[in-house]
Amino acid sequence: MAGPFSNKIMKRYFTVLICIISCAMTSWSQNQKFIDALKENPARAAVNYQSYEFSETQLTEAPKGFKPFYISHYSRHGSRYHTSESYFRMCMPMMAKCDSLGILSEDGKAWYEDAKVVYDEHKGMFGMLTTLGCQEQDAIGNRIHERFPEVFSGRNGRTQVRNRSTRVQRSIMSMTSFNTAIAKKSPALDFSYAAGDKFRAYLNADPSDYRKLEKFGIQVEDSLKSLIDTDRVLKVLFKDTETAAQVIAEPYDFVQGVFIVSAISPNTDARPDMLKYFHQDDILAHWIINSNCFYAGYGNSAEMASETATIARPLIKDIVEKADEALRADSNLAADFRFGHDSGLLPLVATIAIEGMHEKWSAFQAHEHWSGSEFSPMASNLQMVFYTNKNGEILVKLLYNEKETTIPALKPEHGPYYDWSALRQYLLAL
Repeated sequence: MAGPFSNKIMKRYFTVLICIISCAMTSWSQNQKFIDALKENPARAAVNYQSYEFSETQLTEAPKGFKPFYISHYSRHGSRYHTSESYFRMCMPMMAKCDSLGILSEDGKAWYEDAKVVYDEHKGMFGMLTTLGCQEQDAIGNRIHERFPEVFSGRNGRTQVRNRSTRVQRSIMSMTSFNTAIAKKSPALDFSYAAGDKFRAYLNADPSDYRKLEKFGIQVEDSLKSLIDTDRVLKVLFKDTETAAQVIAEPYDFVQGVFIVSAISPNTDARPDMLKYFHQDDILAHWIINSNCFYAGYGNSAEMASETATIARPLIKDIVEKADEALRADSNLAADFRFGHDSGLLPLVATIAIEGMHEKWSAFQAHEHWSGSEFSPMASNLQMVFYTNKNGEILVKLLYNEKETTIPALKPEHGPYYDWSALRQYLLAL
């Protein structure tokens, strides 16, 4: 991107970028927590393409006398296929050409065969929810019912479960899978569903609202391209890299295509292990780029936090308004479930500033503090669970990806439980 804005940013962070490029790949001892996580599961380098991970955690008991009665929720859709053929086009025609020339290595042949299987499975399904995506949402729906059965009991006349989704198939299918799991256990509840552009203002902003963020994200990626050792990847895939270089006009784009095609494979039915052909340092490099770009585009970056907040405010307003409705004495609402995209969820939790998203870092340094794989996998979600007692006092607990979280800027009333009036005031002031 050209222009005064980009020049200003690049000059300001030139020293930082040099440091990142020269140091980030020197050792796997840096950012040990994140690096260990990547070693355990290299698919985490995919960040927003990573499938959902759940590990059971102990939930903090509510203060004596408090019971859950209402849940406000936003979820990204579950695991999906790539939204278009673009990533396949970045690498598959070149792999086909090199195959015809007989210059694929044994690893190259194996990767190419797996890629063709993944590509074939994508045809006619681009952007759609995968089988795994349905399973993820089904499991989350089951767990939310198991954890908070009082919400879905129908007691006190709270029988309405209200659902809203973007018009996109993967979000609608996620909504269906999630609610079907709950309905099987509580069939007497009244489930209502709606999906469409009518809800776009708060579920997923208009693409024009993301232009500055996307341009900045591209700028961050461009500044980090040199982290990718394209030669090393080419040596894995080809036995004649000189001839391959004549076929591959843009090595960085080609390697990105290879990685992103590989990264989506765990979400498919075939699920071949295609990341095994990448060196640990390559996995780290992709994670750095993907985490920083995602933080630039949707996170709480020092450069773009105000833009992110603008996107999040309609959703925050909707959360407060629907909670106010649920808290009326005559309300029959048990839950408000919303289904959308990472571009809706991440700005929300960044602006609310939950733990891990509460500090503003430069997008060029985000990987030093933040892992996109922890915050933006497929099916990532925010749950706000409302509790009350006989005195009518209201407490709220927040869970992100089904783990309790806090808002460091706001003092809780008890453990992770917030007084609703204080939380409401905090949200409306954002």
